[in-house]
Amino acid sequence: MENESAVVRHLSERDAGITRREYAALARVHPDTIKRWGRAGIGPQPRRVGPRLVRYDRDEVLAYLRISDGEVSAS
Repeated sequence: MENESAVVRHLSERDAGITRREYAALARVHPDTIKRWGRAGIGPQPRRVGPRLVRYDRDEVLAYLRISDGEVSAS
């Protein structure tokens, strides 16, 4: 039973998305920048997982950063 609950907890954490800090590391910016982007409607929008817990969809973040890299390279 204990292993089963650990697996369920791990899957829920994985499905919850990535943290602001992980997103910032991928984007190579400060976590506060990610917060400002969210408020300004830039990039993937955060979703609340708990009262103070915010997560971002990993696939959306990766897709957004690929698009942004392409735009930056083109200019």
